[in-house]
Amino acid sequence: MSLFKARDWWSTVVQSGGGEEEECDAGCLVIANINNEDPPKDKIIVGGFSGSLRIYSPQAHRSEEGQEVSGFRPDHVLLETTFNYPIIHLAVGKFVSSNDMLHLCVLHPDRLAVYTLTVTSGQGGHGDSSKLSVAYQHKFQRRAHSITTGPFGGVKGKDYIAVQSLDGCITVFEQESFAFSSFLPGFLLPGPLAYVAKSDSLITVGSDWALQCYKYQAVAVATDNEKEMSSNKTGGRRLNPEWTRQLGEPALDILVVNPPEGPTNILILTHHSIFCYKESGVLKFVKKLEYNPSCFTAYLMENAVYLCVATHTQTLLVYKEAELKWASQLPFTPVVLSRADFPGIKGALVFLGDAGQLQASYLGTDPSLFVAPPAETREINYDQTDKELAQLHKIIKASTKDTGTLVGMNRGDGDLIVSGTVGTQLEKWPGSTRVQDIDGGVPAVPVVIRLTAHTPLNTVRVNIAVEKPLTVTQDTFVLRTICDTSQIMVKFYLADQYIPTSLSVGIVTSYITHAGAPRIITTNLELPLRLVAKLSAPNKEADHKITISTNKPAVNLPELFPDYSLDGSVTTALGLQYFGGPSVTILSSRTTNRYRLQSDSLPSVWVILSEVVRRLKCYWGHASRKDGEELVLGVASSLPISELFSEIDAHFLRRKKHEELMGQLVQRATQFRAVQRRLLTKFKDKTPTPLTNLDNLLEGTYKQILQITDVINDNIRGLEEDGCQLSCAIRLILELVRLSVGLSDQHFALLSAAISPVVHTSMDQGWEEATDASVTFLLRTVLGKGSRDAAVAPELTMPADTSKLKKHLDLLLNKIMKGGVQLTIDNSGSTNNTDTHKVINSDEEEDYVNSKSVGKAVLKKQDHEDQTDIPLGSRLGEDRARSARIRSARLMSARKVSRRSPGDGESVNMAEGTSNSPTFNEDIEDRDSPVNSSFPEDQNSLENFPKDENSEMNEDELQEEEKNEEESLDEEKNEVELPEEEKNEDEDPSPTMEKPVKEVSEVPYNGNIEALKKETTKENLIESPADIFATGDVDDLW
Repeated sequence: MSLFKARDWWSTVVQSGGGEEEECDAGCLVIANINNEDPPKDKIIVGGFSGSLRIYSPQAHRSEEGQEVSGFRPDHVLLETTFNYPIIHLAVGKFVSSNDMLHLCVLHPDRLAVYTLTVTSGQGGHGDSSKLSVAYQHKFQRRAHSITTGPFGGVKGKDYIAVQSLDGCITVFEQESFAFSSFLPGFLLPGPLAYVAKSDSLITVGSDWALQCYKYQAVAVATDNEKEMSSNKTGGRRLNPEWTRQLGEPALDILVVNPPEGPTNILILTHHSIFCYKESGVLKFVKKLEYNPSCFTAYLMENAVYLCVATHTQTLLVYKEAELKWASQLPFTPVVLSRADFPGIKGALVFLGDAGQLQASYLGTDPSLFVAPPAETREINYDQTDKELAQLHKIIKASTKDTGTLVGMNRGDGDLIVSGTVGTQLEKWPGSTRVQDIDGGVPAVPVVIRLTAHTPLNTVRVNIAVEKPLTVTQDTFVLRTICDTSQIMVKFYLADQYIPTSLSVGIVTSYITHAGAPRIITTNLELPLRLVAKLSAPNKEADHKITISTNKPAVNLPELFPDYSLDGSVTTALGLQYFGGPSVTILSSRTTNRYRLQSDSLPSVWVILSEVVRRLKCYWGHASRKDGEELVLGVASSLPISELFSEIDAHFLRRKKHEELMGQLVQRATQFRAVQRRLLTKFKDKTPTPLTNLDNLLEGTYKQILQITDVINDNIRGLEEDGCQLSCAIRLILELVRLSVGLSDQHFALLSAAISPVVHTSMDQGWEEATDASVTFLLRTVLGKGSRDAAVAPELTMPADTSKLKKHLDLLLNKIMKGGVQLTIDNSGSTNNTDTHKVINSDEEEDYVNSKSVGKAVLKKQDHEDQTDIPLGSRLGEDRARSARIRSARLMSARKVSRRSPGDGESVNMAEGTSNSPTFNEDIEDRDSPVNSSFPEDQNSLENFPKDENSEMNEDELQEEEKNEEESLDEEKNEVELPEEEKNEDEDPSPTMEKPVKEVSEVPYNGNIEALKKETTKENLIESPADIFATGDVDDLW
C-alpha cells in the first residue's frame, strides 16, 4: 500500500434520470473533443445502464482573490439526456460521410446510434446550450456486446464501426451503410476487441484464452456478402487467424498504442499479467502482477510506453513498461481509466466507478510542514531500565502462561447465547439414503438452534459437525447481522448403512463483536438413540459379551429407556437393532447388580454402552435417588483385544487395497497418455500408416481406467465404513479401560490422545502409523524408564503390516490394566543414573532377606554385580537390561523356597453366581471370569491388583532363555528400543486381560473384508489383495 494519495482535481457523482445511483461498466467512459471546439479541449462523456448520458467540460477558474481554483461547478455540464435503452459502449470518431467532424457513437443492446453535438452560443449573458441530434442508427438481430472503431481497410479521413455480438458475430458498418458480418471461429464467450491501423487487423482474445489476430480483408472475405443481417444466418466461410499467442488466462481489456516511429504496441491486461506484443505477434515484454487489477490505460512519453493500472485494493500503479515508477491510493475502485488534457492541467487521470463516481486526479504529494523536535538527551539509568524490563518480562510470562488455550477467543462475553433444542418426535426422512430398512423409512430428528444477541453482532457463522454416517441437512450458516434472536432449523438423519461412532453434535459459532474482536462459542447436543436404533427381539446367544458391574441395584430397563415403548412384563431384557444393521441385546440382573450387552458385532456395542452409562449416571444422579453414595461402575469381563486387532487388520487391508488401486490407476493413465502420443504421431504423419491396433488399445485402456475409478470409489466407501467400525471398537476399549481402573478425566484424555478414536480417511498419514508412534512414545517415556529425548522419531510411513502396532497396543493396555504405573505427563521416567533392573520392591527385599541361604547367595551376587552404575544407552547396559528378566526369575525361585504352599482353607475366593430360572439372566453370572463378582469398595485404588508372580523358571529354563537371548541379540538391534517390559514375553497379562494374539499362518486375502472381520484372530503378515485386472478381463473389455 502506498503512503501517497491521488490528488483530487475535479470530481462529481453521475446519477440516473430518477436521481438514483448510476451503474457503469468498462465501456461507459470516453474522452474527446466532441463539440469540435477550436482550439481542441477534451470533454468527459459518461453513459450508464439506466440510459442516461452526460457530457462534462472540467476546467479551472479564477476566484475573487485571483487564485486558480479547481472543482466541479454546475456550468461544467454541457449536456444531460436520457435514452430509452441501456448504454453499454461509447465511441467517438468520424462516422458521418458528409463531414469530417467528430461524432458520438452510442451502442445499445439492440441498436447503434450516431449523434451530432451542436453548441449554440447564449445571448444576453446566458450560457451556451448544447443539443444532441441523431445522424443515423442501425438495428441488430443479435444482442451486442462491444464495439471498436477505426479506418478499416486503410480508408482515409473516415472511421468505420465493428460491432461484436454475444454469439461471436462481427458486424461492420461503413458509416451509414451495412458492410458485412462474419463469425469468429471457436467462439464461446465474447472478449475485448481492438483495431490495429498499421497492420489493418482486428485483435481479440478467444475462449481458449489465446490472443488472436484477424486481417480485416480476411474477415471481409469470410462472409456471404448479404445486404442485411439475418437471424438464422450461422456463418460464412472458414475464418483463420493471422497469428495466435496463448495467454493462459482471461483478458480484461486490450489497448493499442501507435508510436510515431517503430512498431505498434498491443497491450493486454489479464487477471495476473500485462502482455505487450508487436503487431507481428512478437512478445515485447510481460509484467506479472501480484494483485487483482480492475482496469488500465496506456500512453506514450519519450518513446516509451507508460501504463497506469488500477487495482481492486483501490491503488493506482504507474509503470514505465515493466518497471514500477509510482503508486498512490484511490478513493474508490474504478471500472474504467483514461487520460485527458483539461484547461489548467495536462495529463489528468479520469476515473469512473461502478456506482457513477467520476473523478479527475493528478499524481503528486504535499510538502510536509512538520519539523521533528530535537531529541531529548538525558542520562540512561541502567538499574531502573533493568527493573522495568524485569517487570515487563513478568507481565509477558503471566499473559502467556497457558499456551494451550486461546485467550479470549472462546469467551462469549455475554454478547451471544447459543442454545439448541432437540425434537422429541421423529419424522420420516423423505430424501434418499443408502440405508435399506425392511420395516420402513429412515427417521429424522428436527433440531432448533437459537441465537440470542444482546448487542448487534456482525458476520455470525454457525458450523454444525456430526459424525458419519449421521448427516445434517445444512452444516454451515452465515448471518450478516444479528440484533435480537434468530433461529436455525435443521434435521439430522442416517445417511449410510453402517454403525455411527457417536450421537454427539458440535455447534461452533464464530462472530465479530461490536469492538471488532473475534469470538467463538462451542455448544454440544446429544441426538436421541431412536434416530439410529429401533426395538427388536432380544437374542439369547451372541459372539461378543460385555458385562458392567455397579454398586447400585439394577434398574428396570423400561425405566432406563423410557423413550422406547417397552412391555412392562419384560424388565430384564431389551433388544435394539440399528437401522439396516446388527442388533444388540441388553440384559440386567438384580441378584448381582450387573448389566450385560451382547451382540454379534463388537463395534455395535459401543453406542449402546455409552448410552447405558450415560442413562445410569442420570438416573442415579437425580435428586430423589441420591443416598450419599456415588454411582461406581466397573467391568466384569475381559477386554476384547483380539476383536480390536481384527478391526485394525480390516482397516489396514482397505488402506493397502487403496494404495494398490491408486498404483494401478497411475499405471493405466501413463499407458493411456503413451498410446495417445503414438496415435497423434501417426495422425500427423503425411503418409498414412496402419494404426497397428493402437485405437483398440486406447479404447481398452480407457475402459480399464473407468473400471479402476469405480472400484476406487467403492473401496473409499468401504474404507469409511471400516474406519467407523474401528473407531467404535477403540472407543469401546477405552471406555472399558476407564471403568476397569478408574481413570480420571486427565488420564483418560492422555490415553485417548495416544490411542486416538478418530480415524481419518483423507490423511496421507494413516491411523496405524500415527497410533504406533504415539503408543511407542508413551512406552518409552511416560510408562517407561527412559528419557523423552532418548531417540528421534522416524518419519511416519505406512507400515508393511500391523504386527508391531498390535504388540505395542497389547503391551500398553497390559501396563495400564495392571495399575502399577501412573498414567500422567509429569511422570517422565527415572533419572539417568537409575537402571530398570536396580529397582526392587521393599516388600520383596524384606521377604528375601528372611529366606534361606540359597536366596542370600543370589542376592549377594546380584549386589556385587550392581556396584557399578552403567547407563542404559551403552552396549553393556543393553546386555544388562536384557538379562534383568533372568535375574528376576532367579530371585523369585529363591523366594519360592522360603514360602509355604497355601492350605486348603486358603484358596482364592471366587464368586459363585446362582440362578433358579432358565432365563436370560443365567448368562449374567460370569462363572468363568477371573474377576471377583463382588464389587470392590474403592474402584480408584490401584493397590488391590495382584503382583506379577509368573516369571518363575527352573535351571533348564534359565539356560534355554539365555541361549534364546543371545540368538535374538542381532535381531533386536534393528528394532525400536522399548522399555524392558515389552521384551518380557513370558509375563502374564492382567487378570482382566485376554492372552495376546498369537501369530498364525499366513491367510491369503480373497477380497472379502466382511469375512475377514468375522475371524477371531488375524495374521501378523497381511497378504496384499490380488490385482483386480487380469488379462482375461482386459481382453473382454477390448
